[in-house]
Amino acid sequence: MKMVKLRCIIVVLGGGVIAAAVAAGAVDATSSVPNISPTAEGTFTICLDSPLKTTPKLRIRPDQRRAVLANSNSNTTFGDARCTVSGLITDFSALGVNVSSSSTIWYQNGIPIPTTGALNGLSIANEPISSKDEYIFRTVLSWPPVITSAISGNYSCRIGSDEAVFEVHVAVPAQITYFTPSLNVTGNSTIALRCIAIGDVPLKLTLYKNGVIGRTEVGSVLNWVVPRPPRDNNDQYSCVASNIFANSTRIMTVTVFDPPSFNGSSTRPTLVQDSTTTSSVYFTLQPPARSGNLPILQYTVNCTPTSAYTFALSSVAVAAGPALTVGDLHAGARYSCVYQAMNMVGWSEPSSPVTILLMDSLSAPPSIRSARAETASSIYLSFESPSVDSTHGDIKSYRLTYTASCSSPGKCPCAGYKCSLRGTMPVSATGTSVVVRGLRYFTSYTLNLHAVNRAGVGHPATDLVETLEHYPGPVQRLTLKALSTSAITVTWEPPSEPNGIVKFYRLWYRPTNFPAARPNEFDTNAHSYVAMGLTENTDYSFTISAMNSVGIGEDVRGTASTESEARLDGSPSRGDIIETGPAHKAFIGIVTSALVLLLL
Repeated sequence: MKMVKLRCIIVVLGGGVIAAAVAAGAVDATSSVPNISPTAEGTFTICLDSPLKTTPKLRIRPDQRRAVLANSNSNTTFGDARCTVSGLITDFSALGVNVSSSSTIWYQNGIPIPTTGALNGLSIANEPISSKDEYIFRTVLSWPPVITSAISGNYSCRIGSDEAVFEVHVAVPAQITYFTPSLNVTGNSTIALRCIAIGDVPLKLTLYKNGVIGRTEVGSVLNWVVPRPPRDNNDQYSCVASNIFANSTRIMTVTVFDPPSFNGSSTRPTLVQDSTTTSSVYFTLQPPARSGNLPILQYTVNCTPTSAYTFALSSVAVAAGPALTVGDLHAGARYSCVYQAMNMVGWSEPSSPVTILLMDSLSAPPSIRSARAETASSIYLSFESPSVDSTHGDIKSYRLTYTASCSSPGKCPCAGYKCSLRGTMPVSATGTSVVVRGLRYFTSYTLNLHAVNRAGVGHPATDLVETLEHYPGPVQRLTLKALSTSAITVTWEPPSEPNGIVKFYRLWYRPTNFPAARPNEFDTNAHSYVAMGLTENTDYSFTISAMNSVGIGEDVRGTASTESEARLDGSPSRGDIIETGPAHKAFIGIVTSALVLLLL
């Protein structure tokens, strides 16, 4: 007997893919596929040839009048698979086929499918059909309720030596099995995307970024490394798996975590009104424009001095809140302060700076370089400003005070001239020297130099300077007294204004009617002298001066007679002092008088 095989395919299809199946060669475009809608979804029995005819009188064919519809991922039952056998009863008998029994046998991959029980959930039933001319019956193969790949394979329906063969393929729609729904990216990391899918080939995977195709490959795995996106940019990525049976889509949201950022704004620390002290300042801080998609954990303020200080370069304060106090600052110094915010990724860039000026405190003393007497009535002082670390503010000026060691005018008279025993002098902030004038001769002065800033007069730099010597003043209480007809005693007291250290005294005496004189000098321990060998009954003129390292001081004159007691006790008020002045001038006057008498 000649056997002709008819091949049919049961294929799981998605909606609208009949045309695709034809185009792919899975279905002959000329085949007859009745009762199958081009837009139907599920599994279809598709015959690739006309019904099989085993003999002129006995035929077996699959039933094309019923489509098998189901989804392989559902519990929907497929439509049954059927074979129809027809022929004359005599033909059946001749072939030894008992049409009244289950003579039709189904095979799956060459293994008989039992008519009772089940194989992979398959079941068989026969449906006898009578006709006038021939006997027809149909054998039905029913699919299990849940379709799995176990029912894929080659099926045959055999009657005697005839059989109809068809292939059953449980198709796998495209389905994504791995694609992370969300991803967090920190720092400068790239984004590594991986999409895995299953499904019948050809299987195509496509990755999208914000709806735009980024990469496509044919296969079950697709990897894509994306450069790090801009800060705070939350992109959406999706993966689409597709084959001729289905499309599957999954979406991933990428969140980029960055350090905070001020985003180029001019945000700066805000100084709280009246919070500045000599060593601290209080700020309130604005959160950065971009938080980096994370909460701010900490703030820090860094204050750096703007001048060339040698103390600690900066002071840093850290706090969890947007308000903090920066301490350990230097009085009177200017600082440039910036702040930064931190999240779990890192620190922001520094904010715009703000300049602060701390309150002044009293300045340290200036440094006196030189303090010396210039003259008997003036002192020169040169100095340097305090170090920049110790001014504790901008120096506005300097102040010099001076006080004589004998500050009471009664104890320190300035006889015959005007002098200052104490005073205050302002000095320019840029000055480096000062001269104090109008001071008392040969007197010690205490000098105090202060730097002045906004806090007031600072601590003093002190020095002690003595003015130079000057010509001595006149001796005091000159007394002349005749001891005999040939001797006169001269006594006196030191000058009230010695203006230096008196080294000796010089005494001149002569007869009043004779200009020639003989000078006599005495050391400082002598305050009296006895002029002897004088002429009796003669008036004598006496002149005395004190001398120091500068020269001869003012003289004091008086007259006395050897014939009686002195007519002058040294008191200038009696009018017996002929002339006062420097002794060398008196001496010159005496010499001049003597020359005149000789010429006469």
